[in-house]
Amino acid sequence: MKILNRGFILVIPKTNFIKEVMSHAQSKNVLTPNSSEPSVYLIEEDFWDDEVILKKYHKKIISAELRQIEQEKNIHVEHINFENFHEYFEVNMGNLVFDLEDQSIERLTDDISD
Repeated sequence: MKILNRGFILVIPKTNFIKEVMSHAQSKNVLTPNSSEPSVYLIEEDFWDDEVILKKYHKKIISAELRQIEQEKNIHVEHINFENFHEYFEVNMGNLVFDLEDQSIERLTDDISD
């Protein structure tokens, strides 16, 4: 087991987010889970103010969460922003990240964010 030099933002889309995305989806052929699976975003290890870090990354998180539902980048929900982020997402943050695998972490190409 290794401790990684990263912090994390754990994001769980709320029902409001799923409903909002579905109302703007051009294709109704999108993934609509009964319960949302959390996403983990790795960030710098040392941070003191959760809201400062969330403000720094909220646009990337919103974009990635949208792309998990509809890959084509067709959904535009400009009104979801930092000020109302917590209305659409449950968020937990921390700075202990453990790697339980023996293999090294492999960097993959980023196919869901801008």
